[in-house]
Amino acid sequence: MTPPERAAHARFAPSLGTAFELVRRDRGWLALARDVVGFAADDDAGWRRLTSEAWLLARWRAAGVPAPRVIDEDPARGVQIRERMHGLTGEDVVSEPERSRLFDGALPDPRARIEGAPLSTFGERVAASYGELAARIRRAVPISDARAAGFTPTSRRTLDLDAAIARLHATTASQAAKATAARLRPWLAALPPIDAVIHGDLHFFNMCLADDGEIIGVFDVGDAGLDAAATELLYIHSLGARFAAIALDAYGPIDREAVERAHLRTALDHLIWHPPGTPRHASIVVWATAAFERMARP
Repeated sequence: MTPPERAAHARFAPSLGTAFELVRRDRGWLALARDVVGFAADDDAGWRRLTSEAWLLARWRAAGVPAPRVIDEDPARGVQIRERMHGLTGEDVVSEPERSRLFDGALPDPRARIEGAPLSTFGERVAASYGELAARIRRAVPISDARAAGFTPTSRRTLDLDAAIARLHATTASQAAKATAARLRPWLAALPPIDAVIHGDLHFFNMCLADDGEIIGVFDVGDAGLDAAATELLYIHSLGARFAAIALDAYGPIDREAVERAHLRTALDHLIWHPPGTPRHASIVVWATAAFERMARP
């Protein structure tokens, strides 16, 4: 154990004992125990963020969002302890490229998913629960309250669009996809106004699901902040036309064009985060290609 790890371990030990896994995170340390998760901030700014997140989680829970409880806080040590949620998550739901409970049979590739691969019964329930969850989050907290609690616009609004489109042009994506991205650049840049407080990263590694597909837990609020409500739904089109349709119907009234734009922007953003040579790069290129090719059609 390195000196920084020993110091972090000592900060968590009074709350967690010794039976936990220590992980380094961007703004501090994470401690994973069986039923709780500990967070340790690096500095005062990190601690302020943790206290803001605790406030948000409490507001979400009051509104029926299945978010974790904050169990303990120690400002002197800069440590916060939250409930650890249990259920199906991450690789239990999707394990590329082999399988997914969302679909019947083998996991369709990104192109097939976007084109509209049929969902399993489990997948249809997930889609409906996803829309319901996102709508509940939207209704939970007024923007003015979130600003007062220290929340700011999400990083989703700061995508370097030109760099991302250039990254797409440097890949093996089709010419149709590249031309469409260039043509749509002004539309992609025209972000809708901030009108909601969002989780900002609603994917399966930040959720827990029941065996029937209902979402019973949502966590990891490090990207939560102020944005357009449509941005919360940025992943749904990557899971196919059927998933998106069910989720949107469950969500209720929403600017569907803005949801589509959020999807395309996040596909481009993933090209920045997963450059050539990284494990997911090839699948991200297929995803972005299929997404932009679909927009090229009448």
